[in-house]
Amino acid sequence: MFDILISKPKKFKQEKLKELGLNKILFLNPENSAIMDVGSKEDLRRAISSAHSKNKIIIVRGQDDEINRIVLEDKRISMLLSPEGKRKKDSMHSRNSGLNHILCALASKNDIAIGINYSEFKKMKGKEAAEHLGRVMQNVRLCNQYHAPMVLASFGKKPASIYELRSFALSIGMTTDQAKKSLEKAKELFI
Repeated sequence: MFDILISKPKKFKQEKLKELGLNKILFLNPENSAIMDVGSKEDLRRAISSAHSKNKIIIVRGQDDEINRIVLEDKRISMLLSPEGKRKKDSMHSRNSGLNHILCALASKNDIAIGINYSEFKKMKGKEAAEHLGRVMQNVRLCNQYHAPMVLASFGKKPASIYELRSFALSIGMTTDQAKKSLEKAKELFI
């Protein structure tokens, strides 16, 4: 099992990894990956081309529906991280989760993983956490229905235990098999 951190590589003792239940921790940093958080289509396309020419792993943070679609149509991208990220309001009859059936089908077709950021949930409280959790649960249902790959990881500065991640995966609607696959998909993408 793997966890992904966004920081410079650090040494973790083997005992610490065993305590957390992890085989390895993968580090995303500017040397090996490009984590993009851009707002315009032109900037996004330029940044993707630049990162691809440098053979970097390309991860784009979720934005509005138009940006999310551009991301999921481009096969050079490895992951759309937190598609529900910058959503303000839900509509009356459904959640504004950043994904829909068309986007999930594109993710499945182009083998672009949908990233679920566990460290975001640790920071949230109250109504904000509940709304965010509902959006993620809707995205998990859509990804299951359209067989879009998912990656669940910390994406923070400190690793989470595999037991924390697995129980969180089960609580947001993944089966045990899907939880295991989402925790191992990182190996496929980044190693």
